[in-house]
Amino acid sequence: MKISGFGYQSPLNPKPTAGNSLRGGDFADLLKEEIGRVDAAQKEAAARLEAFAAGEDPDLAGLTLSLTKADLSLRLLLQVRNKILQAYEEIMRMQL
Repeated sequence: MKISGFGYQSPLNPKPTAGNSLRGGDFADLLKEEIGRVDAAQKEAAARLEAFAAGEDPDLAGLTLSLTKADLSLRLLLQVRNKILQAYEEIMRMQL
C-alpha cells in the first residue's frame, strides 16, 4: 500500500519552483494563494462529508483525512493571521 502526502506545502518552508521564486514573491500574493488553498480544502471536506451523509462515498478514511486537513490548514491560517495582527500592533506602538 502506497502512502502519499497530503499535497499541502507549508507557507513557512516554501520550495522554489519556476512560478514561485523566493526573492520575487509578494507577501499579499502568497497570502491570497494560501487562503485559496484553505478554502479549497474546506470545500473538498464539505463535499466529501455531504457525499458520505448521502451514502454515496463509503471511504471513511478519506473523509477523516480531508476533514483533518481542512481543520489543520484553517488553524494554521488563523495563527498566521494572529501573528500578522500582533506584528501590526507592535509596529503601531513604536515611537518615531
